[in-house]
Amino acid sequence: MKPLSRSTTRDDLTVLDYARSYLSWSVPANLDDTRVPGHKPWGNAARILLDGRCRIIDNASDWSDDFYLVNPCRTEWMYQEENLFQIPNREWIGVWSKRRKMPFRTHQVYSGEALNHSSPTEGVYNYLRFEVRGLTKCRELHSDEEVIEATLAGYPLVACTKITRNDGAVTALIEYPVKTMNINPDYKRFQVDTGPLLLPDLSSTREHTIEWFSLAHTIYNRFDRAEFIRLVPTSVDVQGRNIEVMDYSEVYKTQAENRLFAEIVQDHD
Repeated sequence: MKPLSRSTTRDDLTVLDYARSYLSWSVPANLDDTRVPGHKPWGNAARILLDGRCRIIDNASDWSDDFYLVNPCRTEWMYQEENLFQIPNREWIGVWSKRRKMPFRTHQVYSGEALNHSSPTEGVYNYLRFEVRGLTKCRELHSDEEVIEATLAGYPLVACTKITRNDGAVTALIEYPVKTMNINPDYKRFQVDTGPLLLPDLSSTREHTIEWFSLAHTIYNRFDRAEFIRLVPTSVDVQGRNIEVMDYSEVYKTQAENRLFAEIVQDHD
């Protein structure tokens, strides 16, 4: 494998280094928050790892925008001496662009609350920064054998899955670190199984593009097709009683262009 001259995917999307790319912000204290025990009334600054990115491209107008998924964490009370976990607790995860933000509803029981509701970032933060860094020694993996070789070598892997709306008008470049890679060297096969990542509904008519997204995981073992499973309200039977929970249950299969990249940490060529 020979190094790429630039660590970019098609459509000029730089392959991110997900070990060194962050969303950072500062917010003032919310003195109207009267929850108990509550946050200390100090305001807060946070830095959180990015866990994925999606670029939406309108092919007719050449408009595009980038959306970033942050690493999940747990809901917490800020700077108390003890009892730091909020109870009931839930996963905290969301998607940001420079202009809007949207949380994902991930707590277990679904009570009919609105999904995919975004809000502006303006006026919320003292500052909001996307501290993104590209991979510096990036190689594209063009075959099953190269994927197996990079996996066995222990190189960090990043993938970019390209999907396009049926009419060709809108394209999504979904980028994410590959956290789980399966390989079978004897049969020269690989299989990606990773997430969460940002999966857009390219047929959506919602005004704000950020509201097209849902959380998903992906599995694939070829370069031209992918399966996704979305986080959606899901009916389950609990001792004869039907309840809805948020779970990964809606499968979406599609033709895709999967591209895999390795960060060559130590090159022995």
